[in-house]
Amino acid sequence: MTLYIIGVGPGDPELITLKGIEKIKSAEVITGWGSVIERFSEYVKGKKVIPLNYKEEAKLLNEVMNLAKDREVAFLNHGDPAVSDYQLLDKLKKLAKEFGVSLDIIPGVSSIIRALQIVERDLTQVIVVTLHVRGEIDYSKLKDLIKTGRDLLIIPEPYPDGVKKIALQFEKEDPTLTIMEKLTYPDEKIWKFKCSEIIKGDIKFGDLTIVYVPSVY
Repeated sequence: MTLYIIGVGPGDPELITLKGIEKIKSAEVITGWGSVIERFSEYVKGKKVIPLNYKEEAKLLNEVMNLAKDREVAFLNHGDPAVSDYQLLDKLKKLAKEFGVSLDIIPGVSSIIRALQIVERDLTQVIVVTLHVRGEIDYSKLKDLIKTGRDLLIIPEPYPDGVKKIALQFEKEDPTLTIMEKLTYPDEKIWKFKCSEIIKGDIKFGDLTIVYVPSVY
C-alpha cells in the first residue's frame, strides 16, 4: 500500500489543497506531529491516529510503516515537505524501502510564499535558506550568499536564539531584519529590528519563524 506525505499548508487549515483533503479522508491511518493533526481533527474522526514525538520517533515511524504495508496512511506534514524537511523525508524513504511501502508526496502551500508577499519580493529576488535542521550549522556562509546581490529569506534553527545567530552574522552592516512568526495563523506576528537591537536585547523568537535579510552589498 501507500504512505501519502501530505503538505497541509503553513498554519491556516484553509490553505491545504483539495487533493490533500481527499487523501486525508480516504486514508485509514493518520500520522504526523500532534499540533498539525489537530488542525484537521474534523477529518480524522474514527481513524487510527498515531501522533509523533521526537523521543519515540524511530519506534513510531516503524509502526507507521508496518501499517502502511496493508493500509493507506496519510502523514500530515507542516507546509510543504520539500521546503524544510529533507532529513525527515530521507528517513521515510529509507523505511519505505525496507518495508516495501510506496511513497506519494502531495505538495502543499509553504509559509515561504506568505513571507514573500509580506516583504514584497519574489523568488527571482531572494535566496531561500533553511537552517531548520538537526546538527552543526556554518552560519558564516550567509554572508557569502548575500554578496550575490540577492536578499535572503531564512528559516532559522527552531530555537529561541535562532534569529540572534543570524543577526550576529550581519552585526557590522546592521541591516533591518523583518522577522515573521506563525505566518497565516490567527496570531501571525511581524517585527522589524536592527541586528544590533536583536543582539543587545537578546530578543527571543518562536520556532515557526522566517527572517528576511535585505542585501547589504
